[in-house]
Amino acid sequence: MYTAFFDLDHTILNISTGRIMFRGSYAHNLIGRKEVGKAIIMIMLYRMGILSAESAIERWLGWYKGMTVEMMQPIAVYSADKLKCAIRNDARREIKYHRDNGAHTVILSASTAYFCDQVKTELQMDDIICTELEIIDDRYTGRMKGKYCYGTEKLVRARQYCKDKKINMDDAFYYADSIADLPVFEAVGVPVCVTPDRKLERIALKRGWKIDIWK
Repeated sequence: MYTAFFDLDHTILNISTGRIMFRGSYAHNLIGRKEVGKAIIMIMLYRMGILSAESAIERWLGWYKGMTVEMMQPIAVYSADKLKCAIRNDARREIKYHRDNGAHTVILSASTAYFCDQVKTELQMDDIICTELEIIDDRYTGRMKGKYCYGTEKLVRARQYCKDKKINMDDAFYYADSIADLPVFEAVGVPVCVTPDRKLERIALKRGWKIDIWK
């Protein structure tokens, strides 16, 4: 028995769930042009290294503060078709391979359970480890429930999952695309860099890690 962890954005999917959420929110009038402008600025600041990923997600979640679960339903309907179409065929094949070989197949993602649950069901995976949104009295608080599942936090949760399942991390696979996933890549036995960004690709080539280009 072993675990195969899979990142979601730009790994299982050929797009980011943040983009799907943003477009759906705008299409259904949950956010307006003001938020569009702020989002563009946040993306620029993040890419320049001025704004951290966690700070960006905290600001983004603030836009949904006070919204009810019912108000978000149109986004769930909108995202369902988008997610299904965005799943890479190579991801479907690889996940099926590990499932057929008795592995625990797990989404390990900074994305929210809002999206991860849908993909888990579509691909018949076992579990998700991801960012959760806080909901109190059926309303989103605009905050995360627990820590942002990104960078070293992914590693903390992956280790805990393997400990709970009594599985060795040295036997685990991890499929992801970003340099931010380096802590997990360094901890698993089989790191697989999927269509990696430039920084991750350079490290993968130096260390002899497998590089896959998924379609």
